[in-house]
Amino acid sequence: MIPPPAPSVPAPAQGGIGSWRLFIPVVAVALLAQLTAAQDFFGAVTKPIVLALLRACGPQASEAGGMLTVGNLEVPWSRDCAGLNLLVVLLAVTVWMQRHRRLDLGFWLRVAAAIPAALAANVARVLTVVAYRAWFFPSVESPQLHYFIGLAWLVPFAMVLVPVDARGRLVTSFELMHAAAVLALVAPMADAPGGLALTLAAVLTLAHCRLPARITPIRWIATAGWLIAALAIILAGIESFWLPWLLVCPLLIMRSWILSVTGIILLAGSQPMFQLLPFGEAVTWLGLALAGWKLLKTPESLSFATGSTRPPRPVQFSIPFAAATFCLPFLGSTFVTPERVNLHPPNTATTREIPGDGYQVRLPGQPENIGLFWYLPSGSQRHHTLKVCMKYRGIELRPASKNPAVMTDGEVWMKEFFLLPKGLVSSHADYVWATLRPGKTSGVHLIAVASCKDMTESEFATAAADLARGLPLPTKHAGLPAEGEIRGHNKPTESSL
Repeated sequence: MIPPPAPSVPAPAQGGIGSWRLFIPVVAVALLAQLTAAQDFFGAVTKPIVLALLRACGPQASEAGGMLTVGNLEVPWSRDCAGLNLLVVLLAVTVWMQRHRRLDLGFWLRVAAAIPAALAANVARVLTVVAYRAWFFPSVESPQLHYFIGLAWLVPFAMVLVPVDARGRLVTSFELMHAAAVLALVAPMADAPGGLALTLAAVLTLAHCRLPARITPIRWIATAGWLIAALAIILAGIESFWLPWLLVCPLLIMRSWILSVTGIILLAGSQPMFQLLPFGEAVTWLGLALAGWKLLKTPESLSFATGSTRPPRPVQFSIPFAAATFCLPFLGSTFVTPERVNLHPPNTATTREIPGDGYQVRLPGQPENIGLFWYLPSGSQRHHTLKVCMKYRGIELRPASKNPAVMTDGEVWMKEFFLLPKGLVSSHADYVWATLRPGKTSGVHLIAVASCKDMTESEFATAAADLARGLPLPTKHAGLPAEGEIRGHNKPTESSL
């Protein structure tokens, strides 16, 4: 049994957090997020419990070949299904929300209790996903809704683990939901290019988020603008901006921090695409070094006018509504109905599925020395540029010398196209413009590939364009499933359990 917390000693009105006390949770959360790339043994416990509960409820359930079968459902069971990601986020939230407290026995008991709590939360999450798919068969949840289900089960368990301070459970829960939403977005990005720098930038910015003792009119006005920005993100489908959007919540962020040079750099560093820009990761590390030096030099620079009493009633009344906005990064895209478009390769093509919602396609009459890859969108997200896509796979591309539209790593030529219902698009800028309207399909990302030894870049550019122009355009039809829905085996294009 976890002992009750000692009487809370709130931070003084202008008190600071010692630099060493800050760096412990910052480093701990960053390292925990990095564990998402580690080997997962959590599934050895999760899977038997899920199967036993499903069988107890009646449906015939079994698992074989990485596929969980429940009645007429076949749902892929991946490493994420085991719940390591959920465990990491719950551990991180538990550590983070106690960062102002002593590292006593109660602290470590709560950290230890996060492990069985994460197991229970993950079992509940898996059962919820299975129930959703059974109810809405043959449709599946969107990737965003999939992540939201995990967050919805994580928060109640975190509320049990985190002690309440003198400002009351309402304020503690509000800050907890914000931290949980931020960390839930950060965790999947930890092993992407620049993931460690992004994680540290986000966590250090999160350290400057705390509900102040008094919310000024300027903060309320800024909150209205913040909500308008959320609407713009939803309508434009630029989901990579959700993490910075959460971090600058006007009700929580320290104004002195977000208006400082260091704060601006680290906020930019929390944007995933910023890490892929030339020198983006280096700039983020520079901002982290500046922030660390500032904290070591003046630990009192991180201070909050928190007070020791509950906030006024108008603020207490608004907190539940404000907390609901933290769900927008996970549910926002569900408010925009996507076009119903068939984005799969033509029936005349020979295809082979490849990781990442893609196919290797061979068309009738296709030259033997040119390969063609066909990538479906991940939910409602737009496709990245070819250079960005390859950088996620550890391949650095540069423009060819004579034709900048052709990319190369020195061994192969690559050229991208985007297949949309209205036509073929050959540049990413034109593609973004064509898909900017809310609800527009994200289309197909085509990548043509050939060895540099087989042809020149000019020959390749001509052959790739001819090949892409010969493809049939995606067709729109009201009877087709929406993007992300696959009939038959009922498996999602982006997320499994």
